[in-house]
Amino acid sequence: MAIPDKYVAGQSTGTPFETGNTVSVVVTAEALSSVSGYEGDSVTYTATVKDGAEASLPATFVADLEIDSTKVLTGQAFDVAVYDQATSLLTLVFTVPSAVGTFTVKLVWAEQLI
Repeated sequence: MAIPDKYVAGQSTGTPFETGNTVSVVVTAEALSSVSGYEGDSVTYTATVKDGAEASLPATFVADLEIDSTKVLTGQAFDVAVYDQATSLLTLVFTVPSAVGTFTVKLVWAEQLI
C-alpha cells in the first residue's frame, strides 16, 4: 500500500495588489435664502461640503438636490460655478416645484470613484 505524498509548507512569490482610500462626505451649515416660497420661485441652497479629512471635494464630484424625494437639481458637478474650492462652500439655485406643504431640502449623492 502506497502512502500519500507529503507537501511542505511554503508561500508563493506574490503579485502586487493596491487598496484605495474610502472617504466620507460631511455636509454642514446648510441654509436656504428663503424658508418658504411658491411654485416657480428661485431659492438658493448653501452648505459647506468637505471630505472626512476636512479637504474640499474635487470638481468632478456630483450630487443631486432634493425636496423630500423630488429632485430639483440632478447630477450637479461641484465645478467652479457652484463650489468654492478655497472655502468648500456649495451654492445651488433651484426652482420651487408645484408641491404644497412642509418639506426638507437636502443634498444627496451616490458612491463615486474619482
